[in-house]
Amino acid sequence: MAPAGDREGYWGPTTSTLDWCEENYAVTWYIAEFWNTVSNLIMILPPIFGAMQSVRSGLEKRYIASYLALTVVGMGSWCFHMTLKYEMQLLDELPMIYSCCIFVYCMFECFKMKKSVNYHLLFTLVLFSLIVTMVYLKVKEPIFHQRHSFHPTEEFCFELLLRAEDWPWVYPWLRGLGYTSLGVFLLGFLFWNIDNIFCDSLRNFRKKVPPVIGVTTQFHAWWHILTGLGSYLHILFSLYTRTLYLRYRPKVKFLFGIWPVILFEPLRKQ
Repeated sequence: MAPAGDREGYWGPTTSTLDWCEENYAVTWYIAEFWNTVSNLIMILPPIFGAMQSVRSGLEKRYIASYLALTVVGMGSWCFHMTLKYEMQLLDELPMIYSCCIFVYCMFECFKMKKSVNYHLLFTLVLFSLIVTMVYLKVKEPIFHQRHSFHPTEEFCFELLLRAEDWPWVYPWLRGLGYTSLGVFLLGFLFWNIDNIFCDSLRNFRKKVPPVIGVTTQFHAWWHILTGLGSYLHILFSLYTRTLYLRYRPKVKFLFGIWPVILFEPLRKQ
């Protein structure tokens, strides 16, 4: 929880079980945590573009679902940090579990026949999501979400990524994309911990420096940016691996020389 004494704004008293280190309503009366809110754009706009591109390319629905799931996480996090309401907190936290389950399914199914469905894995992931949802709604304890549901699912997802080194269709140069995804995500997790542990010191520092410098210490916002990028790269890695296996001839391009996307050449003849 953030230190007491934050302002009250448009959305009224905080009802969420978590309040982060950013000063509430410090930038505008309409947004509780401004930087923690707008930093979610990286989890909203690029995945929407990715989903649209996947539809145009006729890709499998699970990858469209992956992009849209990341978008839902970003939108839920936007609503949570904008309002600091408990209902919006659930909209932020629960989709994290669901999106990780979709990522796990995509990774497991990279080398299966096209249009195949792994009903056993699908049932297991849906059941896991339902159990976590029911327990969390009953317990209402963020530690349960962080330690016993989201982080274990996240770790399992990245364990699959690390094991990709042994996959026959993952070329050495492609593994770098997977490791970059993992590294960016871990850097975000480091910032998340710094924001939690040194909150008092960070707030005192922001009072002494110009706002443009203080903004750079909004480490929970950096967590959004880095985990959003890491999750996006994870989708690209899984999608590239899958489409390469299906002989789609994928290629990574950079929009404006910065943002990575996957484009596809015509299918090879069998």
